[in-house]
Amino acid sequence: SLMERMEQEGIVGPANHAGKREILLDHLSMDD
Repeated sequence: SLMERMEQEGIVGPANHAGKREILLDHLSMDD
């Protein structure tokens, strides 16, 4: 899934018991 791929790429952390993930990168803007 997309979230699994993002986890592998280090963008998000693993899902917790509630299915929530910690966002590791907070600069995902496409405006660069």
